[in-house]
Amino acid sequence: FQKRKMYRPSVDEILYTYRLINLYIFDNILAMPEITTGQPQKAWAYCLWYNEPQGPDTFCEIHLNKNWICRQWFINTFAHEMVHQYQWDIDGEKREREGKQRIMSHGPSFYVHRERLAKHGISLKVSHGQKRWLKHQTFAKC
Repeated sequence: FQKRKMYRPSVDEILYTYRLINLYIFDNILAMPEITTGQPQKAWAYCLWYNEPQGPDTFCEIHLNKNWICRQWFINTFAHEMVHQYQWDIDGEKREREGKQRIMSHGPSFYVHRERLAKHGISLKVSHGQKRWLKHQTFAKC
């Protein structure tokens, strides 16, 4: 049944989820980027970064798959992309003041958020490609 009926969040659910993660994980510091849905190849989602602002206080855009195995996988992946937005928009600004370039990676600045996410039942993993993602999941998490 789970495979037959995919979870398809509405625009309102996507925006609500963004606001909740921003509130509880990032203390409302992130500015809402443009969030689009579709069917990305070989990934559930991705965060695009730009050198020019894409809206008030953000240089990012988040693209999400429109179909999910379940709500929890959607939330985990969305939080992952929001961590990348934090790296680019918030950490990146600090780095520029220090004379460094902005970075978006799966390095130490990415994993800083792991414990805070875990307190809310959200796992922060690097591997979110569809093949690898399914390898690490169980339907009990849904």
